[in-house]
Amino acid sequence: MKGTAMRTTSGRLAGVLAVFAGGLVAACDTDVINPGRVQEQFLLETEAQDAIVQGIGRGVSEAHNYVGYTGAAVTREVHPSGSTGSFGIQVEWQNGELDYETVNAHWNLSQRARWWGNDGISKITETGAESPALLGEAYLWAGYAHRLMGENFCLSVIDGGSAGSRNAYLEGALAHFDQAASQGSGPVAMAARAARASVKAFMGDWAGATADAAGVPDDFVWMLPYYPDKGDATKNRIQFASHAQPYKAHTLKYTKYEMMGRSENNPDGDPRVPFEITDETGDAAVQCCGQVPWWPQTKYDEPGSDIPLSKGAEMRLIEAEAMLNGGNWQGAMEKINALRTAAEMPMAEASNTVEAWTALKHERGVVLWLEGRRLGDFFRWNQNNTPGELADLEQPSGSASEGSHLVQQDLCFPIARSEVDTNPNINGPTG
Repeated sequence: MKGTAMRTTSGRLAGVLAVFAGGLVAACDTDVINPGRVQEQFLLETEAQDAIVQGIGRGVSEAHNYVGYTGAAVTREVHPSGSTGSFGIQVEWQNGELDYETVNAHWNLSQRARWWGNDGISKITETGAESPALLGEAYLWAGYAHRLMGENFCLSVIDGGSAGSRNAYLEGALAHFDQAASQGSGPVAMAARAARASVKAFMGDWAGATADAAGVPDDFVWMLPYYPDKGDATKNRIQFASHAQPYKAHTLKYTKYEMMGRSENNPDGDPRVPFEITDETGDAAVQCCGQVPWWPQTKYDEPGSDIPLSKGAEMRLIEAEAMLNGGNWQGAMEKINALRTAAEMPMAEASNTVEAWTALKHERGVVLWLEGRRLGDFFRWNQNNTPGELADLEQPSGSASEGSHLVQQDLCFPIARSEVDTNPNINGPTG
């Protein structure tokens, strides 16, 4: 299902008057878009709570736009094909470097989403929740904000404090998902269970992860909404950068996915990785390779395409990975191949644990393609020294002379320059 529809907001949870005013002037047109900042007192009204919840979700969508897109470039889910400006892939990211000078938007938007979540929940509970379901949804979106940071950022900084372990974000995510599962109902509670399973898996709690995953059906999906006509900040950035003129900023050419995805040249390719082959090139020369063929992704076919945050297919892969950690590679392959059969793809083959790990890493890349999860997977697999191989084009070569290969590959976002310059508890670049 699609996550809750969101209104356009700006400022410190601004936009709540769209709902608040609607409760006061029922006879008028209440389609208020982005009215600007509001006084703090208006946030402590039950009429404001729905908009507060939508604002938290909106914060998650903006942060995910930046973190997911840049992470896709560094893990080579996409390859740069042109611009380095507004919707482009900067030269450092093209090479696989996440430098603290270049990730201010990623850091600021992610921290804002996290703070909006905590502050919004505090205001709702202080006022008295209009309904348990609404409070449950607030906790869900706040949990996703914490998960985004826990999976993608090297270190934590909480509200101007000192640098700490990224586990602070992950523990915050678990706490929020616990509340969402108990306060929410229906799809919200199910999404919380699925998201909690993913965080437990990231932290190595495989018993807890599989217990949560088992209750999520194969066909469940919780989506992060985007909109085509409410400004660039509400558009799906991955889609907009790959399709809108004049960007053509990334391509599937020179990624592992061009060889196994579905396109005009490969109609039997994996339907979960769809892309288009054109005779055009990107909108600028790329440092590694000059003019690059423009083969845009089509998983997201319009600027308003939603991005999955949790889904049943991921749960089956969590169960498969837990089996691999327990030595049951045959059981893991059954889980993997059930997903492949559902996608009408040939069975994957493995004859030992290492080959099964390779199949698992490939399948997660396909199932979660362009969903902002690959960088976190690379980090935890590297940290845990798991067996199994990644494709050559997903890994750095160490040399710019290798053409389409990454020069290096940073596996998490550092604390940004904006935090270093304004937080006296952070002493210089860190990450």
